This record gives sequence, structure tokens and C-alpha cells, in this order.
Amino acid sequence: MSFRDVLKKESIIIAPGAYDVVSAQIIEKAGFPVCYITGLGNEASDLGCPDLGLTNSVEIIRKAANIAQVVDVPVVCDADTGFGGVTNLVRTVKMFEAAGVGGIHIEDQTFPKRCGLLAGKKVITAEAFAKKIQAAIAARNSEEFVIIARTDAKALGIDEVIRRLNLYVDSGADMGMLGDGYTFDEYTRIAKEVKAPIVACGADEDHFSFQPNFSVDEWKKTGVKMVLYWHLPLFAAMKAVEKAVNILRTTGSTDALKKDIFRYKEYQKVVKLTKWLEIDEKYGD
Repeated sequence: MSFRDVLKKESIIIAPGAYDVVSAQIIEKAGFPVCYITGLGNEASDLGCPDLGLTNSVEIIRKAANIAQVVDVPVVCDADTGFGGVTNLVRTVKMFEAAGVGGIHIEDQTFPKRCGLLAGKKVITAEAFAKKIQAAIAARNSEEFVIIARTDAKALGIDEVIRRLNLYVDSGADMGMLGDGYTFDEYTRIAKEVKAPIVACGADEDHFSFQPNFSVDEWKKTGVKMVLYWHLPLFAAMKAVEKAVNILRTTGSTDALKKDIFRYKEYQKVVKLTKWLEIDEKYGD
């Protein structure tokens, strides 16, 4: 099933953000219809760096290709600004599509970008980004590959956010995305006034003060089409690893972790060890 098929089938898509291949497999195993790859999670897991546009296209596309090979659900990936100018963006689109990814989102920040939660973000003109969207659309080989246009222009006002997203849709974008956090009423207005389905970002606990922790039912009422829980798998894993290694360090044993860590049998199900052993047995020496 393609990403477009999922968009048609699902009333709303909830997508936790994979930060590596194993987290993508766990997300798929949990029953989510799409595997989303988070840029912040990629920079943290690959580079140990913050989300400041430090990664490049080859690094994240390699990870996206590995994920697309092992999951059976569509893969959607954060592509930052396209990793440079318009020529870089064209190459980025072609590489992601060739890697088997179902769609990407690109944003109207200046290059290098920074995390949507950080102050000091700068955006290029809406007209300049509309041309980048046109170039991205022209670069793809198939309309099945979904181009999502993200704006980080909240500081310029909600009217400008809506104007930008509609301009990007008119330029060929399949969906509009919001990089900043918004209130329930703001999401509802944007979803009504933008001429394409909207992608939103869920908030982590440090940012509930300006964007509440909406339930899925509340998200449905806003009218948005897709919600990215970009932080959930990575932040949960970081907390779990911190707890596990500190318990081992302080107690000298892993006994207290029996209910908190995978067994080997659980691990081998996620990575499909049995399938690989069957291939080796059938075709190996």
C-alpha cells in the first residue's frame, strides 16, 4: 500500500517518529500505518548532535533506504530544507524516491535550518519557496511520491501561515505541514482554510504550555490529517537506557530490569531472525 493509499484510507494518521531501523520495525509491529523518520531523532542517534541542520542528505537517505527495505508500511521522511539550494533539493527528491520512500516534507526555513521548537528561526520568502516546491514536483518520477510543504512562519502570524501553505499547495505540494506548535483553535482554522490535508507535530512535555497534549480524538476534531510524534520513540528510549545503565552501575545487577527490557526472543521477532535463518538454510552452503 502506498502512502497515498493510506491517506485515502485513514481518517487521521498518527505517526511516531522512528530514529533508526529497529525503532521503525517496532513502530510497524505496533500497528501504525506509516513509518515516519524524524530529522531530530536522526541527528541525535547518528551524530549525537542537536537539530540544527548538521546532517546531510546522504546520511539520512541511507537510513531511510534501510528502513524502507525492512518495513512493509509506507515511509515518510523529514528532508529539512532539501539540504541546500534548489539543485540540492532536486537531487534530494530523486534520491529519496529511488530509496523507496513514500514521501518527504521540506520546509521554508533558511539553510541551515534549526529545530522548529527553537527561537530565532528564519524563513525565506514564500515566493522563493513556492519555486522550490515546483522544482521538487518536477524532479519526482511518480505522483505516488508525496511532497509535503512545511512552513515555520508562525512568528509572522496565522494569516501568513495560511497564505504560505495555500501558495505552496497551488505550486504543487500534496499536503501542508506546520513546524511550530499551535492551539486547538488555530489548528482548526488552518485545517479549514488551507486547500490540502494538514500535517501537525505533537508536543513533548516541555512544550505543553503552548500546545496541549491533545488526544487522538481531539486531533480528529481539529481536522488535521496526520500527526507526527517526532519525539516519542527517541525520548522514551533515552529514558529507558539511562535507567537501565544507572541501575546496573549502582546495583551491580540487572535483576530490577526484568520487566523493563526486551528478552532475546522479543528482539529476534522484531529483526525477523527466523526469516533470515531460513534463507541461509535454503540457499547457503
